[in-house]
Order: sequence, then C-alpha cells, then structure tokens
Amino acid sequence: MLPVEWGRAGSGYEVDVEVLAFDRKWLLKEVTNLIAQGNAHVVSISSEVERSGARVRLRLRLRVADYGQLSTLLGKLSSLPGVEHAQRQ
Repeated sequence: MLPVEWGRAGSGYEVDVEVLAFDRKWLLKEVTNLIAQGNAHVVSISSEVERSGARVRLRLRLRVADYGQLSTLLGKLSSLPGVEHAQRQ
C-alpha cells in the first residue's frame, strides 16, 4: 500500500463530474442544491442538450474536501429522478 495525502485541511480538490439525465424542469436546481447541501462548491458548470432534446449532459467542476465527499455526492446525484449516471471524468 502507498500512503495517500489529500493535502492541507480546508484546501479541497477540484474534480470534473458529468451528469447525464433526462432534461426536465428543476433539474439544474436539484443538482446544485444537492451539491450545496453536501458542502461542496461548484467551480464551473456547462450543459449540452442532445439533438433529440430528451437528455442533457451537465459538466461540472466541483471542489470537494476528499474522496469520501466526492463518492457520497456521486451516489446522491445518481439517485436524482431521471439521472442516468453521475461520474467523475
């Protein structure tokens, strides 16, 4: 095993996350509220609607404290209604 350090307390790490979901009213609000409730920060966000207009791909850069926080957030994002996947890029 190799020892791993996440850095200084409070510094956080920026990670890229993708959420693929059915496009619906309030989706972005629910995603960002969940992130805020998880005490993570949105550094940047972009969205792209598929040609059919049925699904949207959200690309977010998040600042998280550690892997545990990221893992919890991805699980909660994946459980939102209409979300097909939420994963680290």
